[in-house]
Order: sequence, then structure tokens, then C-alpha cells
Amino acid sequence: MRRLGDILIDLKLLTPEQIDAAFQSKPRGVMLGDWLVCQSLISNSQLGLALAEQFDVPFVDIDFSSVNPQVARLMPEHFARSNEAAAIEINQRVLTLAMVAPDDIETIAEVELMTGYQIKPVVALAEDIAALLNRVYDDRAFARQTIVDMKIAEMASVGEVTEEDEFAASNASQEDAPVVKLVQAILSGAVTAGASDIHLEPHKPEMRVRYRVDGELQVAMTIPNHIEDPVISRIKVMGDMDTTESRRPQDGHLTVYENGKRVGFRVSGIPTVDGQKLVLRLLDEGGQTFDLAKIGMPQRDYETIRRVLDKPHGMFVVTGPTGSGKSTTLYAALEHLNKEDRNIVTVEDPVEYRLAGINQVQSDNEFGMGFANALKYIMRQDPDVIMLGEIRDCETASTAVQAALTGHMVISTLHTNDAVGAVQRLADLGVDHFKIAGSLLGSVAQRLLRCVCENCKVAAAPNLNLLDALDPDETVDRNITFYRGEGCKRCLGSGYSGRMPIFEIMPINSEITAAIEAGVPHSKLEEMALEAGMIPLQRAGLEAAINGRTSLEEVYFKTSGDRRSPSAASKLGGRRESDPRVTVTSAAG
Repeated sequence: MRRLGDILIDLKLLTPEQIDAAFQSKPRGVMLGDWLVCQSLISNSQLGLALAEQFDVPFVDIDFSSVNPQVARLMPEHFARSNEAAAIEINQRVLTLAMVAPDDIETIAEVELMTGYQIKPVVALAEDIAALLNRVYDDRAFARQTIVDMKIAEMASVGEVTEEDEFAASNASQEDAPVVKLVQAILSGAVTAGASDIHLEPHKPEMRVRYRVDGELQVAMTIPNHIEDPVISRIKVMGDMDTTESRRPQDGHLTVYENGKRVGFRVSGIPTVDGQKLVLRLLDEGGQTFDLAKIGMPQRDYETIRRVLDKPHGMFVVTGPTGSGKSTTLYAALEHLNKEDRNIVTVEDPVEYRLAGINQVQSDNEFGMGFANALKYIMRQDPDVIMLGEIRDCETASTAVQAALTGHMVISTLHTNDAVGAVQRLADLGVDHFKIAGSLLGSVAQRLLRCVCENCKVAAAPNLNLLDALDPDETVDRNITFYRGEGCKRCLGSGYSGRMPIFEIMPINSEITAAIEAGVPHSKLEEMALEAGMIPLQRAGLEAAINGRTSLEEVYFKTSGDRRSPSAASKLGGRRESDPRVTVTSAAG
């Protein structure tokens, strides 16, 4: 077989000197052709022409839209990736196999054996094969294709499709029923996408399936109404729920194994006017660990919270809206406190993660085990540390404060917007100010901000309207460089990948304790906390944006309470409206 360099020289695409220089500079393990394209010495199409001549097989520029995912999935994913090969077409009994090395006889023989088709090898670029495999093994794409297959099967029953249209279903077994495959693809797709929740919402004429990824809901697919009931029933069966009940709310739990990892789903179902709506919360039952030092808080915040938790008794509360990461912080605090000489008991609704060495109680009002009642029983169990999933009523608040005043460490969550607001919230629930002052050790507010995608991260001039809103005292240089994500395949065009927490910690000193006992207003208490060194949420977020971890827009919209779209940012701060440096850039660029 002729060498690729000689072919490129014969085709007059490169000179011998250029080939020799490429060999000298090429990193170890990198293919010559890939290196030449990387150095812009030849184009992809020119490399394809040379490869076709080298292997004496046709070159294929893969058209992703024309490849049936069912065909590409004829080979196991690990096999296709490790051998850099992808099935792209079936014609009669011949399967066209795109390969980086079409002279790999062993791989061709294995594909023939596993598929039963005669193999026609063609050569394709490695990056095209990798991109195709990423696309077809995306479970959301597979789920959409499964829906199409179910429709084809329905049409076939009345003789509207040909035998060629339904080749993918010809070898299906009972265990591979379309609805089973569809549900599995929905669950697996959520795991692959890193979603925290799956929403199945009945609408007309289609059910909408959405994933919550990095705190934002995104449509994954739609399911025709005639498939809706079988899908709901399948999930209910997996979650050990009553499939005949459609008029009352239900809860369930199911577990799947994805890529060797155990993943649990907490299922909640409610009836709506258009049908049953299900929400599945993902719980990583195998790989989730909770370490206070590793949940993303700055060292200063870690040291502050650690000092609070190391005190013998009192109350520590974490505040924030739903989805702000409060539970993760609570579990991390529990792990920090989890010692052999301590009796730790929790009351949760529901128990999301099982922690070794900790006694976890499921709250259940139906059996007299609501938060308040459960806490009374726990007090008879000689506890050292008590964790309440949430303080939501007067009785629970009063009992929790009493427990903290009588020598126990109590940690819990409250729904308030900031750390100082925890004091007013406890007072609103009927707790006397002198009891709050005597029991409260610390209050933390937190939010989760989306991180700028490192794969498409670019420098960006600050939106001065937003910077003015976040930093009215102009302590930050207005010429500083911030960052945003342009949007790429890795972040699905959003410009963000992953999330990070920011924290606001109210310090408790003698002056603040006296102020709480005196019942000073929220605004005055906040001033005192700031003077004592509290870093507000907006400032913590701004520091993260300055460090390039998130965007200015993300900080503003997650800490200001303003839910308008980023495009509305340009209307903030009229005095900056005419500044030529002011540009509003969305996350996707």
C-alpha cells in the first residue's frame, strides 16, 4: 500500500519538503493526514481524495441527516468507537461500513459476524465518524427514532409501508417492545445529558418531554398522544405505582443502571386536564459523594461554615429557592458531622440519598410522622445532631429552636431570598426573637450559577448596564475582561456547561445577636451583617464572573430576581444606553 505522503506529492497537493517538515513537527500518536489538515496544509476533501487512492476504496463525506440511527446502532457503541467504524447504509444484504482504516480485515469480519450482512468498506475521516457516533448514540435521538418506528409499525398494520421501511423492527423480540425502548431511551438520555429532572407533560396533540439541565428546562422530544398512555403506564410499572389510578397524585421510585452506574429516579405524578403529568428527579445512587470542602465553596466560606458546625449545639440554616443546591449543602454538612461518637438523625421528605452511619427518617403525615411529630419522637432517641429537610410551619420551627436551645445541633433549610431573611422567616413562623437569638449559629443563602463552557469560552467586553446594577459603587474596573460561551456541540449551543454554587453567609457576633433579640428591622440587620464581613450573593457571583467561571448575565438574572431574558439587559441603566461599548450578548453568542 502506498504511503499517504507519496500520494499527496503525486497529486501535487504538497511538496516533499512540506511532507518532511510535517513528519518532523507531528506529535507522537497523531495521524499524518489529521496533522496536515490541522496545519491547514490540505483540506478535508483533499485528504479524503488521497485516502481513497491509498486504500483503493471510495471516500465518503458522511451526511449525518441521511444515516438511519437504527442502522448505525447495529454495532455496540464501544466496538464502533474503539475500531473507528460506523454503519451508514444498508442496501439489500450489503452494509456500507465507514472506516478510518478500511484495510482492517479483522474489524470487517467481526461486523459481518455480528450483523449478518455482507460488508462494503469505505473510508471516512475520523472526526466525521466520531461525530456520527455521538449523534446516533445520543439517547434522545434514538428515542425520537423509536417514535417514528412505532408510527411506521402502526401504518404497516394497515399495509401503508413497504418491507424496506420496517427492516429495523424485523428482528425485535418481546423484550425490545417499542414502548420499553422508548422509555429506556428517555431515561438514558436524561442521564447522558446530565439532567436533574425529566418532565413528561400531556398536551394536545403531543406530549412534551423536557429535561432540566443546569437549572434550565429544554425540550428533548415530543410524543404523539396515542403513545402517551403506554409510556406513562410503563414508567408507573417501573416505579411500582398503581397503573389503574389516574385521578389522584402518586409517588414512586425506580432504578436503572447506565454505563455501570446506578441511577435512581423519584417519580411524582399528578392529574391534569389533558392527562397525567410525571416528573422524575434523578438521584445518582452510586457515584454521589458529599464533602463540604469539595462542593464548590470558596475557602473563606468553607472555614466559616466549618467553625459553625464544630460548635456543640445551636441551629444552622441554609436558605434559597427550590433548585439552589440546599440539599447538597445539608448532606455535606451531615458528612462533616458524621462521627462514631455522634447520634445523627434526619427527617426528610423524601429521603433522596442514603448516608452510611446516619439514621434517616421518611416524613409521612398520613402515619403521624410529619416534620413536627417526627422531631418530637427523635428528641426521645438521644440525638446529638438533628437534620430537618425543611422548616415550613410554626410547630416545626418552635420544636426545632427548642431542640437547639437544649443542647442539640439542628440543621435545616428555609425558603427565604437571603441569609438575613432567615431571622424574619423564623419570626413569621411564631418563634420569639430572644429564642432565635439564643439558638441561631449561622445562616447561609445560596444559588447555583451556570458555568461558562470551557470548550467555547471567549473573552467579552462587559455589559456595562448589568455591571452598574451589580456594582453600583464602581469598585470593579469597567474595562475588565469577562467571558461567555459562544455555543458549541459540547454545550448544545447554550454556552454553558455545569453549575457552580455561590454563598452568602450571615456572621453571628454579639452585636448581631443583640440586634436579633431586639427585633431590629431586616434592613438594619443586613447593614450590620455587611459591616461584620458578609459577602452578598451578587458580590459573590460577580467575583465568579471576574474569575471567568460564569457570565455577567448569569450572575444578574440568578441573583437579582429578574427573570427577563438576557436581551432585556440592554434596557437597564439608561445613562449607559448610548455607550458604544455596551453590547448585550446571549450565552449562545
